[in-house]
Amino acid sequence: MATGGAHSFDERLSELRHELRTPIGHIIGYAELIDEDLDEAGRQVYGHDLAAIMSAGQKMLALIDQHLGANRKSADEIDFDDVQFSLRLHLNHIGGYAEILREEAVERGESAVAADLDRIAEGERNVVRLIEDMVRLLAGADVAEAPADVSEKAPAAAAATIAGIGGEILVVDDNAVNRELLVRRLARGGYTSRAVASGEAALEVMAEHRFDLVLLDYMMEGMSGLETLQAIKANSRIRATPVIMLSATDEADLMVRCILSGAEDYVAKPFNPVLLIARINSALEKIRLRRNAARQIKVFISSPGDVIPERQIVKMVLGRLNEEFSGRAMILPIMWEEEPLLASDTFQAQIHPPRETEIYLGILWSRIGSPLPDSIRREDGSVYESGTAFEFEDALAGHRANGKPEMLLYIKGGAPEVSLADREDVLARLREIERLDAYREKVLIGEDGSYVAAFHTFDQAEQFEKMVEMHLRKLVQKVLAA
Repeated sequence: MATGGAHSFDERLSELRHELRTPIGHIIGYAELIDEDLDEAGRQVYGHDLAAIMSAGQKMLALIDQHLGANRKSADEIDFDDVQFSLRLHLNHIGGYAEILREEAVERGESAVAADLDRIAEGERNVVRLIEDMVRLLAGADVAEAPADVSEKAPAAAAATIAGIGGEILVVDDNAVNRELLVRRLARGGYTSRAVASGEAALEVMAEHRFDLVLLDYMMEGMSGLETLQAIKANSRIRATPVIMLSATDEADLMVRCILSGAEDYVAKPFNPVLLIARINSALEKIRLRRNAARQIKVFISSPGDVIPERQIVKMVLGRLNEEFSGRAMILPIMWEEEPLLASDTFQAQIHPPRETEIYLGILWSRIGSPLPDSIRREDGSVYESGTAFEFEDALAGHRANGKPEMLLYIKGGAPEVSLADREDVLARLREIERLDAYREKVLIGEDGSYVAAFHTFDQAEQFEKMVEMHLRKLVQKVLAA
C-alpha cells in the first residue's frame, strides 16, 4: 500500500480499512474452505478451533468498523493503543489456533489442510504488519506491499456455457491470495475460472477468449477496477460480458459509480461465499433471460468438407457477433458437423432446411461435395450434383419465394496440395474441380457470360475472417431493422 502524503485523511483511512480487511478476509476464507471439506471425523478434530478462527476474524472486521470507520475525521479521534490492543488480542487467538491445527494436520498427514493453515498464518502476519504501521499509514507514509506466499493458479480454460449454473469466469485481482481464494471458491460453485493480476491483462485475455462473467477487484495498482470496467463496456465485442465488482472499501458512492459504469452487481470483501455464488448465478440468469428474449437469427453454413478451417472461422465470428448484439439478437449457427445426425435417415432429412433460416453462408473451394441418395431430386426429376448444391438451391428457392434467407457465397482461391506420387488421387482431384467449375458456371453465369449471382473471393484465412465478419454484421443489422 502506498498512500501518498497528498491524499486526504478520509482517503488514507479508507485505504487502511481496505488493507486491513484484505488479509482478514484471507484468514476467514481459508478457514471456511478447510471447514467445508471436513468429514465427521475431521470435524471432531478441527471444527472447534476453525470456528474460533472464523469468529476472531469476524470480530476484527467489526473492530475496524468501530475504531476506523468513516465517521472518524482526524487521527485525534482514534485511540491507536486501544485499536491495536483489540486487534492483536484476536490475532493471538488466530495464530494460536492455527499453530495447533497445523501440528495436528502434519501428524495426520493432511498436507492440503496444513498448506491452508500456513496461508492463515501468512494473513495473520500481514495484519500484524499493518497494525505496526497504522500510525504511519494515516500520516501518509508509504509502506511496501508484503510479498504474497501464494502463487497464482490459473486453470486451463474450459469451453464456456451460454449462461446459468456453471460457466467460465475471469477473476481480476492484483492480490495473489485473493485470486487463489476466488479460483477455489468458484470451483466449488461449479465454475471454471481463469485468473489475471491486472486490468491490462484482463483486456488482453478477453480479446482472445470469451468468458461468461468477470469478477473484478475495484482497487488495483495501475489500471483500476473502475477503469477496467469502463474499458470493457467501451469495447463492442466484450461489453455484453457481465461484470461483478469486488472491493473491501466502504466508500458510500462506490456501488453507484460501478453500476452507472455498467457493472452488473457489487459484492463487498471479505465476501460471504454463499452470497457470492448467488450473485454470480443471478447475473448469469439475467443474461440468459435477455438472450432468450432476443431475436433468434439462424445462419446456415454450407460447404463441402474441404473448407473446415473456414467453417470454424465463421463460427468464431458468430460468437463475437453474439457478444456484440447481446440482448438484441441470438445468432444460431447451423452446421452439419454439430448436429446429432442419426444413421436411420439421410443428412438432408435431419438438417434444418436452409430455406427456413435468416442467412445462408456458402463456401466453395476445390470440391462440389458428396453425392445425394437417388431419392432426393429436383422438382423436374434431375439429380442434384451434391448436398452442397441441394443446400444452395433450397436457400435460393426460399429467398425467391419469401425474401429470405439473405445469401452470401464465398469462393476460396488456389488449389489444394496433392501428392504427385499418387496418379489416381491427382486425377480424382481434377475431376472434383471440374465438377465444381461446371456447377459454378451453371448457377453463377448467365447465357450471355455475365455474372447473374454475386460472390466474394479470398485467398487467406485472415482476409476471409475480416470479410465475413463485416458482411455478417451488416446482415444482422438489416434483419434486426426489418
